[in-house]
Amino acid sequence: MENYKVPSLLLMERAALSVVEELANGSYDLKKILIACGTGNNGGDGLAIARLMKEKGYDVDVCIVGALDRFSADAKQQFEMYKAVSGNFVTAPVYDEYTVIVDAVFGIGCNRDIIGLAAEVIDAINRADAPVVAVDVPSGVSSDTGKICGIAVKASKTITFFTEKLGMILYPGRECCGEIIVADLGIPFRECKECKVITYTEEDMKKLPKRKENSHKGTYGKVLVIAGSPKISGAAYLCAAGAYRMGAGLVKIYTPKENQLAMQILLPEALLEVYDRNRPSVKQLKECMEWADVIVIGPGFGTERAAEKILNYVITKSAVPVVVDADGINILAKSKTCLMDKKVPVVLTPHIQEMARLTGKTKETIVNHPMGEAKNFTEDYDVTLVLKDARTIVAKENEFAFINTSGNSGMATGGSGDVLAGMIGGLIAQRMEVHEAARLGVYLHGKAGDAAAAAKGAYSMTATDILDGISEVTRA
Repeated sequence: MENYKVPSLLLMERAALSVVEELANGSYDLKKILIACGTGNNGGDGLAIARLMKEKGYDVDVCIVGALDRFSADAKQQFEMYKAVSGNFVTAPVYDEYTVIVDAVFGIGCNRDIIGLAAEVIDAINRADAPVVAVDVPSGVSSDTGKICGIAVKASKTITFFTEKLGMILYPGRECCGEIIVADLGIPFRECKECKVITYTEEDMKKLPKRKENSHKGTYGKVLVIAGSPKISGAAYLCAAGAYRMGAGLVKIYTPKENQLAMQILLPEALLEVYDRNRPSVKQLKECMEWADVIVIGPGFGTERAAEKILNYVITKSAVPVVVDADGINILAKSKTCLMDKKVPVVLTPHIQEMARLTGKTKETIVNHPMGEAKNFTEDYDVTLVLKDARTIVAKENEFAFINTSGNSGMATGGSGDVLAGMIGGLIAQRMEVHEAARLGVYLHGKAGDAAAAAKGAYSMTATDILDGISEVTRA
């Protein structure tokens, strides 16, 4: 409206036309249609849809949710236009009589818990057998955070306008959207300064570092993996293997001596440095750090005093980028002072519970405001933050936030995060910019998980299957 001088009523008409086109051309039984309309502009969209469908000869009923004197100006105009074509209204619809229901109650305007009549209508819509088409955003889903405002419509399809809304990508809002259709309304939409979130598609796989014909193992960088503890060896293996599968030329594992045999058997390709957990050698650690192009620290590492000393030394003394995962995050939760003394880029990869420990906030706070909490943390500590969840967020100060949409529930398995940390390290080793490596690593990790799910099924997937999925994805 501001940039292109398009009248709001015209936008409403075009929005309605896009929904009408989807209804008419989709696989819907349009014998009897119910359109639930609020009194804001989303309701105005719904009233315009009702008028256009009636003009096409369909049997349409409109249920107004809210007081008529609360209509927005455009919704009021659409109300009068619908009345002018003798549109039918119902106050107590029998929901099971309808073959399709259109949700136009709140759209993007929902920002507080829904109660009263609106909650009753949404509950009735959800209990009906008919497929539900939501207009712009399912009513009850916060378009900013994906939070459910008490109750929300569970749509089988959502037709949104210009671009997907953040709350439609983040969970639990995503579960309410069904299939998402983006309608451009016939108006060019260019990125504006308010758009601060990006995601990747397969086109972005072109960002992968190129393999050169005239090259050797040193060409693709050296990753130092500081991982494992006397009773845990698998995390070190998965992390190191993730770096190798992502294309790193050399990987060295620095791990307690108890893990030597396991590492030699599991990953003979890796270089190996073992140490005494009771008397770690600063000289040995320093030499390993000087060898590396990137350091990944934390998987299966433990949180006792020796681990704390090693982590603090690495973060404050490293001359190359550092990726901190798992127990490394838990150590930082005790004290983040070393982050203020770092000299190199640092990537932190917490899951939700680790982020709660890291910030001292509740898990609920992180879940409800993941984008804001990630952004605030990166502003305070100048790091790249990979906040892992069903929708992983990658954030850094003065950068577009990234939300990952690849991956599946089968990746909720032990060791998956260890593989991701190694993958990010592998990309950094190949001289990819650190923040970009984090974003691409997260996306490719999800794609590898999708390949693993296709091969093994989500129920039986393991982190090792994700390693195999990396090969599948990069080969394609």
